[in-house]
Amino acid sequence: MMKDWQTFVETQAATMATSNFICDASNLGLILVTGDDAQNFLQNQFSNDISHIDETRFQLSSYSTPKGRLLAIFRIVQISNGYLLITPISLVESLLQRLQMFVIQAKVNLANASDHFARIVLQTDNSTVNQHPLLPRQAGHVMQGDSVISLQLNPVNGENRYLVLCLSFDEAKSLWNEISLHLQVASFDAWRLAEIKTGMPVIYPQTSEHFVLQMSNLDLLDGVSFDKGCYPGQEIVARMHYLGKLKRRMFLTTLETEHCPAPGDEISGKGAESADGSGKVVDAVSDSNGLCHCLYIAQINKAANNELCLLDQPQVALTPVDLPYSTTPA
Repeated sequence: MMKDWQTFVETQAATMATSNFICDASNLGLILVTGDDAQNFLQNQFSNDISHIDETRFQLSSYSTPKGRLLAIFRIVQISNGYLLITPISLVESLLQRLQMFVIQAKVNLANASDHFARIVLQTDNSTVNQHPLLPRQAGHVMQGDSVISLQLNPVNGENRYLVLCLSFDEAKSLWNEISLHLQVASFDAWRLAEIKTGMPVIYPQTSEHFVLQMSNLDLLDGVSFDKGCYPGQEIVARMHYLGKLKRRMFLTTLETEHCPAPGDEISGKGAESADGSGKVVDAVSDSNGLCHCLYIAQINKAANNELCLLDQPQVALTPVDLPYSTTPA
């Protein structure tokens, strides 16, 4: 299925876009979790309360080490026979290996489902597309058919955003051809840029085990439950929440540079000649005008006082941009 899909999307001329686009999302991976104990298993491993979702609403959640360091951030969809975890494909195999260690005697099956679904993402304010019968009408909602699962994500710049999973190559191709009549075909970086603008954190192999949940603003994005039972790292997360000792947060900035930083690149104090632990880049992408948009996690006081820079490009100013959600915990 995915070979056919890859062959097809390679025929589509992709460009960088910031509005009204469709793109292939094969860079997103899928983990399928099934079995009688699937819900309890995920409840015991992840930060959010899995019992709060159903087949009409997806959930943001995360997986951490016992020391509270983020291994992955997921969007979780409940399907008829279990759950789909959506995260960068570069993390899928390592996460499967780690999760498998904790199955023990539970009735749980874990599988890489990435080859079974074509993944399409789109962003648009086109009314014809937004009224498509296969797309949900509200952010946070899911629509499920026989072979298509679609999610509506948080909007950006007044445009709705969708992630569509198709089990059938023919259906994926047909849907793509239908919707792309109204939108421009973009590269996956267009989608990464949209995620950055919405302040949505992502963990890559380069940043795995570097951040605690709250540092990535997951507590501001409804990605954690403080009322559920134990999960790896829960004590650290709870202590940070109830004692209020959070010293780092995720920030959004723009950078005027031809060399957009990569996930994991060092953010340092101005004048530092080597990494000083001030912060790290979460994700960064340049738009069609060459302006780099960057999410980074850093010490709150240094960010507030404009004391930070890219270690490798100290001359480039970090221009603060307001995130589209409140940065004050509820």
